[in-house]
Amino acid sequence: MSLDGVLALARQGNLYPSVILHGSSPEGRQGAAVALARTLLCERPVAARPCAPEDACGACHRIVWPGTSPKGEELFHPDFRVQERDLKTSTSVDAVKTFLKEAQVAPFEARGQVFVLASAESLTGGAANALLKALEEPHETSPRNFFLLAPSQFDLLPTLRSRSLAVYLGPAEVLDPAEIHRLREPLAACLEAHARTGAAVHLLAAATVLASAGDFKDVRAGRPWALAARTVVACAEGQPPKRRRHLLDLAEALLRAPEMRLRAVSAERILEGLLVRHLVL
Repeated sequence: MSLDGVLALARQGNLYPSVILHGSSPEGRQGAAVALARTLLCERPVAARPCAPEDACGACHRIVWPGTSPKGEELFHPDFRVQERDLKTSTSVDAVKTFLKEAQVAPFEARGQVFVLASAESLTGGAANALLKALEEPHETSPRNFFLLAPSQFDLLPTLRSRSLAVYLGPAEVLDPAEIHRLREPLAACLEAHARTGAAVHLLAAATVLASAGDFKDVRAGRPWALAARTVVACAEGQPPKRRRHLLDLAEALLRAPEMRLRAVSAERILEGLLVRHLVL
């Protein structure tokens, strides 16, 4: 679902209690969380939510990401809470439990509450389980919404994903057409050779081409997978319908590949496996 669609649900009061905002940049995810929070907590009539920036109500004016208040102001809304990562590489269970204590009380002034996990991908196992318990126990008297921000929804535990609405905000950055062009020609040659001969060696060569899309060492890196997927899409142009469909399915699988990287499967093995799975017909 798009961000516009989710904003419409928030405006109508029908937003799912837990929403994963993934993709885009950290700033993009933060901006989406603020926009949704303003829509949920805005003081204006439904059709006018959220306020225009130049004519913001008291609630919308004070709902800002921590540390981004205009110079000379310290804006704060008691029903909009953000938990940043508290450790160098993770968000601890103690930090999350303390954060969630505020979800056990009624809103201070708004009709509901919004709780944001700024780096949900960094939740430890214990922290994720504490959050899961909160998601499974909805507030009895007022709406309570949780936003989980992460580079990819697949960075989160399946139990959290199954209880949340995932909203993809777009790629983290615009891919350079020159990079796609650099990979497209050798990849197309490998794919054409495989289509002509059926020899698996050409798929192994194609995997080597895709492996040059970037640094796959970081298991959370999404950019090289996005570049590999976009190059496959470029190679699908002009192909017969059946072949084109298989290539587009491959591109979609490449975008989901980071989930396998988190299981300690090497990028090279994933690339080879996906090419064989989708193109050996």
